[in-house]
Amino acid sequence: MTLKDRVAQRAGGRRPQSKEIAKKAKVSSVRQLFQQMKPQFDMALPQHVSVDRFLRMALTCVQKNDKLLDCTPESLLAAMLESARLGLEPGTKQAAVVPYGDKATFIAQWQGLVELMYRSGRVTSVVAEFIHENDAWQYRIGDGGTFWHEPDVLSTERGPIVLAYAYAEIKGGGRSKIITLNRAQAEEIRDQYSKAYALAERHRREDPEGFARTPDKGWFNSTWHTEFDAMWRKSAVRRLADWVPQSPELVELLQRENEAGESELPEVDWEGEVIAETEEHESPPARDQPDTSPDEPPVEGPDGWPEVVKPGEGS
Repeated sequence: MTLKDRVAQRAGGRRPQSKEIAKKAKVSSVRQLFQQMKPQFDMALPQHVSVDRFLRMALTCVQKNDKLLDCTPESLLAAMLESARLGLEPGTKQAAVVPYGDKATFIAQWQGLVELMYRSGRVTSVVAEFIHENDAWQYRIGDGGTFWHEPDVLSTERGPIVLAYAYAEIKGGGRSKIITLNRAQAEEIRDQYSKAYALAERHRREDPEGFARTPDKGWFNSTWHTEFDAMWRKSAVRRLADWVPQSPELVELLQRENEAGESELPEVDWEGEVIAETEEHESPPARDQPDTSPDEPPVEGPDGWPEVVKPGEGS
């Protein structure tokens, strides 16, 4: 700030407000909003997640990203309520809340999808990895089909990533279908389904000079721009979700989320009430409802394909 600016401020009887003071004021407003919404968050959360812990995580998430403080309260509440509904902690490896302009957007991370798979009680482990160009691996389908991957983790010359894969081990010894996704397939998912990617690309085309000056600005980027490999792996895990026993929370996410990993969220008013639901989506089950997961997809076992059973049966 120049001497002229300081003199002008003093003459007007105003003192300069630091960015830190402004940030604290915004954080205070968000904290009050979250406290006002506490009953709604409590109703949305699964029983195993404490509302006080969730609100602490939500506020920490906002404090870590100043741009979320400038998002509309409605979009921020919608994103946090979606995170609460799924029982995923925002701002962690489970889930992210990302600002796109003035709109906060909920994105489940691939680790969050895995967490929701575990909640069925019938998935014992999930493997989601990348195959690099110089890795040893084999995938064969049919009689005696097999899959193995032997990465040289000590090598610094593994080469570029050529394939993402994911599979789950099912309680009782079975294994899910093995999902594979090459780079071209991941890019096809991004280009066809990601609204955030399309919007950022449009901004780049419309304002090439601005993009040249500030290429890291959120206006010009999406998660597919900044974290492509993570979204690539998540796309493989998301496809795997169709081949494993599903918890109610996983069913809820898959209903809302498109193939690119972006959720269509309901609008909320200041009291936290849902005021606009997408017609094809049903409301999530109440917290005291019994597990009503859909039929399980078949899993690979040593003796072929067993009969389909519902979560909670046969074990």
